[in-house]
Amino acid sequence: MMDAGCYIMSIFVNIDKTLKIFAKNIFAQLTIDRPFPQNYFEERRIDWIENGINKAILIQPNFEIDGINSKKWNLTLVAWTYNHIEDRIQWIDYLVEEKNFEVIENNIEDFLKISYKKLKSIKIDNLSKPY
Repeated sequence: MMDAGCYIMSIFVNIDKTLKIFAKNIFAQLTIDRPFPQNYFEERRIDWIENGINKAILIQPNFEIDGINSKKWNLTLVAWTYNHIEDRIQWIDYLVEEKNFEVIENNIEDFLKISYKKLKSIKIDNLSKPY
């Protein structure tokens, strides 16, 4: 049982409902990771598979050399699968990069629509090895 003093108010409190509805409408899975003493950050991700391609919308704090910077946030679009020799091939785009969380919070509906449209257009030919 977690000590009530360890509870941290979610930064996503104002957009979780929108994320849940969006995920449900596109038949996707919403993953809600909350910060606990062993987990230094929280994030949200919406995942689905379309035509054999894994697709995801990630909302995460910025990962930096010195650690996690929760004052800067990213909204990242990712698509990936594995080719015939089991190499991961992928496509990544940053819709929002290193902005205050309020930018994501205030524009979440538009960002979700743009994200879905971009990811919907991704085909196997758009994917490549990450290196």
